[in-house]
Amino acid sequence: MKPLLVIALAIAVGYVSYEYVYPPFADAMKFTKHVPKKEEPKEIVVTPAPKPVKKEPKIVMAEPKPEPKPEMKPEEPKPEMPKVPEPPPVDPNAFVAPVFPPADELTQNWAVVPKGFFTTPKQVTMKKDLELKMQMGKSTASTTFKAGDKIFVMGQDGTNLIVGASAGSPLRGLVAMDDTDFKDVFIAAYEQVKVVQTENARKAHEYRLASAERAKNAPAASSGGSGGSSNDKPTKDADGTYPLLLASMKAGEVTEIKPDNIKSWGDPAQEKIDGTEYWTVNVKYETQTMFGKFETEAQARIKNGRVEKWVYTGSGEVVP
Repeated sequence: MKPLLVIALAIAVGYVSYEYVYPPFADAMKFTKHVPKKEEPKEIVVTPAPKPVKKEPKIVMAEPKPEPKPEMKPEEPKPEMPKVPEPPPVDPNAFVAPVFPPADELTQNWAVVPKGFFTTPKQVTMKKDLELKMQMGKSTASTTFKAGDKIFVMGQDGTNLIVGASAGSPLRGLVAMDDTDFKDVFIAAYEQVKVVQTENARKAHEYRLASAERAKNAPAASSGGSGGSSNDKPTKDADGTYPLLLASMKAGEVTEIKPDNIKSWGDPAQEKIDGTEYWTVNVKYETQTMFGKFETEAQARIKNGRVEKWVYTGSGEVVP
């Protein structure tokens, strides 16, 4: 046992001496420590890996898919357009009522009231108090009218009315048109005239239809010229006038109808009226009324070569 301890101790001393004592001593003595020679690393040739070949992507043309057809939606029912009733066929024998201008247009917005309306004084009602004054020599006469009083209108002066205390009073004064009910009075009278004129036009239309029917049943017309003692057809000049009718006007057998206010001359027709055979000629002319000129129709009734009478075709009354 003892020999083993000696051997172990010797190994330990030797190892310590070699590791710690020998290096400084060897360095002082210029000894080199034995270092095992390292083997140089062998050069390893590395073969570069081949570059990857890029494969071009193969383009595959896909067949276009057919576009889906739009689904046809069922058409919504269109709203039915209201049916416009067809106008009734035009009756050539239908009556066409005359057209009258409104009061504002007739009076040029009340600036020019037809003078015929003042032929006879018109009574109106005052809306405001009014004092009329008139110089009589050296004295002044005056009359006062209260709102609601009646006063007479004699004429127009611009936007004013010429008024008087009575229809024949010499006392005159001016009052604003809007201070009276003049416009209401004018319009009421105008409406009455329109009704009368329309009715006369309707009757004249009916008369023309009846006249045409009578002419169908009339005896054959006799030839004639100037219209002597026989019942010859009246002659018509190239300008459309009738010498027989012009002669009647010139003789004063009718005063309302004059050659210069006749608008049209009708054709002669042979009729039997109230049991008497006549040649008739209708004329359209303008007549002056309180509301201006209106177109009127009259008829000349000719017997035995002379105008026996002139009548309104609307009312049948004799034309003055």
